[in-house]
Amino acid sequence: MVPIEAEQKQIGVLLPGRKKVRMMVPDLPIAGLSQPLRVHMDFDTGTVDQILDRLTILRSQMLPRPQAPKKRN
Repeated sequence: MVPIEAEQKQIGVLLPGRKKVRMMVPDLPIAGLSQPLRVHMDFDTGTVDQILDRLTILRSQMLPRPQAPKKRN
């Protein structure tokens, strides 16, 4: 695993026509290749919605559990 460090505006942009988003992974160095691998992926609105739904679920699982409510008299 390699952590990805990039600014948000470098990771994704809205394409002309406003119907797709391009996600750009920072250049990935690959052993044996003279140049790093460059990956661009285009997603339509339905795919973006599915990604956001899945990320929302995963993010909620990352949060610590809420503390139990305090007992009242």
